[in-house]
Amino acid sequence: MKDNEKKAKKSNSSSNKSKIKNKHNVEELKKFDFDLKENKSVNKSKANKEINEKDNVKNKKSNQRKVKKVDKKVSLKEVFMSKANLRTKKGDSEAVKLYKKKKVKKKKRKAKFNGKFNLDILDLLIIVVVVAIVSCVLTGIILNNQFKKGMHMINNDLIADKNVQDFLSTYSEIVDNYYEEVDSELMMKAAMEGMVDFLEDNYSIYLNQDDSSSLTEMLDGSYEGLGIVVTGNLVNDVYKNSPAEKVGIKAGDVIVEINNVSINSQNYVDFSSLIDMENENSLTVLRNGEKISFKIKASIVDVPTTTSNIIKSPNKKRNIGYISLNAFSSKAFEEFQNSLLDLESKGIDSLIIDLRGNTGGYLNAATNISSLFLEKGEVIYSLENKNKITTYKDETNDKRDYAVVILVNNSTASAAEILTAALHDSYGATIVGKKTYGKGKVQTMKYYEDTIVKYTSAKWLRPNGECIDEIGIEPDFDIDNKLEGTTLYDMQLDKAIEILGK
Repeated sequence: MKDNEKKAKKSNSSSNKSKIKNKHNVEELKKFDFDLKENKSVNKSKANKEINEKDNVKNKKSNQRKVKKVDKKVSLKEVFMSKANLRTKKGDSEAVKLYKKKKVKKKKRKAKFNGKFNLDILDLLIIVVVVAIVSCVLTGIILNNQFKKGMHMINNDLIADKNVQDFLSTYSEIVDNYYEEVDSELMMKAAMEGMVDFLEDNYSIYLNQDDSSSLTEMLDGSYEGLGIVVTGNLVNDVYKNSPAEKVGIKAGDVIVEINNVSINSQNYVDFSSLIDMENENSLTVLRNGEKISFKIKASIVDVPTTTSNIIKSPNKKRNIGYISLNAFSSKAFEEFQNSLLDLESKGIDSLIIDLRGNTGGYLNAATNISSLFLEKGEVIYSLENKNKITTYKDETNDKRDYAVVILVNNSTASAAEILTAALHDSYGATIVGKKTYGKGKVQTMKYYEDTIVKYTSAKWLRPNGECIDEIGIEPDFDIDNKLEGTTLYDMQLDKAIEILGK
């Protein structure tokens, strides 16, 4: 009970205290409200000012945050540019300003490419130097590789050979220690000639500068001379635009004198040796019983490889084509083919191929001409060397089926014999004339600066398997020509016309 009374007293006292406190608060509030009302006009402007100041502070903070964000996005380049601008404000030198102007111009050019490269002298020099360096490096690499390959071949094939070592040692010994000066170039050429002579092969020879030039001219279809074709001392043909044609020499003329030396049917073999290649020559011919003299100087003559025409058969019923092929030069195949196509366009029904006096030339020319007539797969010839036999056949689709007669004589040799044998054995052509020369070996030519080494690399076999070396090809009709006085009768050609005109 007492305890309850005490608690009740305490609660009453606390409630009284709170009431007094609340009452005091109300009075304070009323007093504050009164003060506010009284000071409303005075404090209103202060309050507005405080609010504005707070807003300004907030705006400054937000602006600072935005600046920081923007600063983060600014690139390193813009930072440098801003620094450069600061420097510019301080004042740049004239050289710096000029450099900046050029830089701006270059940027503008790069921005708009008009299809033209604008390069200054420095740019061009840099490009030239770079290209030169690259070219030198590449050239050096290529030459080094080639040198290494060459040295590898020499080391493997030659230097290890004791005979070569002995030869080089002898050469060095003579050049260094002989008591007089030695022309090492001539000595080396003599050594080369000696090596070829050692083979004891008629067709393996060393050709000096003059002989090399003569062979090259013949194979190229040109030579230095008068431009006439003779049988004995009878002029059979005169080349177009030749010295002989220009002075008036004609086919059918008989040469009776050259440089005051009389010429006849017995000494005509010396004909070419009497011509002075450097100076003017005196030449006399007999034409229709009258002697005519000419002054003529030798020069380079372009030799037509072929001559062609159409011959009527004795009964006038057949058109016989005629092609004379004088050498297997570099242009022989092209000229022969053109002549053949021209004759065929005019309606020939048979053909005579005249190889008399043709001493040969390029093997591929004989192969290509053979291919114009043979069936694909027919044998043209075979080559036999110390290792194997290789057979060469027609690989083209060209072919002919009309009758062919081939005219030959003792001067028909080498590539001319290959063509003769191929057309006889694989095509069925008829051979008329005299037995051929009999050169059944093939040579390879090694060219040096002004000389040639020609050596036998194989012997060739005709399609029937025979080797004609030193034997020749026997004609189907062995016919001699007739020379009566100064008149030559071509009995071999007459026989060919007779065979084809039937």
